[in-house]
Amino acid sequence: MTLALITTLLLGSCKKRASPEEVALAFMHAIQDSNYDQARDYATKESQQVLQIYAIFDGRRSGAEREKIKNAHIEVVNIEENGDKAAVTILNSSAHQKEVLQMVKENGQWKISLTFDSIIPNYTPQTGGNAALDSTTVPADSAPANGLTVPGS
Repeated sequence: MTLALITTLLLGSCKKRASPEEVALAFMHAIQDSNYDQARDYATKESQQVLQIYAIFDGRRSGAEREKIKNAHIEVVNIEENGDKAAVTILNSSAHQKEVLQMVKENGQWKISLTFDSIIPNYTPQTGGNAALDSTTVPADSAPANGLTVPGS
């Protein structure tokens, strides 16, 4: 009994951690499926509000736009790792462009690090206090227009 417990603990502690490439692909596939709960699993805590805003924009897309995003081919074309930071470049067939996902290690796991300006072109943060971004502070025409582009618009 004790041997089984020790073996289980040892094998559990050797669990493979996902690479930046694996996390980037899993995140992008969750976005393709409009599964923002799953996408949050691959994002930093600071990125949670950004994903909420992106989900609102996604909800405003037409069925044809969502279908195009869902059927897009996502391919990792470059990975640059530097300590606890990484940049994963993907080629997105929906947007017909390369996009760079910034990543950081959070609690030993690779996570996507999003900022508001990565999803909202020309985003300018509000000055003063801790003003939360709500639907009144984001112009309706600021939604990412080119499909799956979450980071690096």
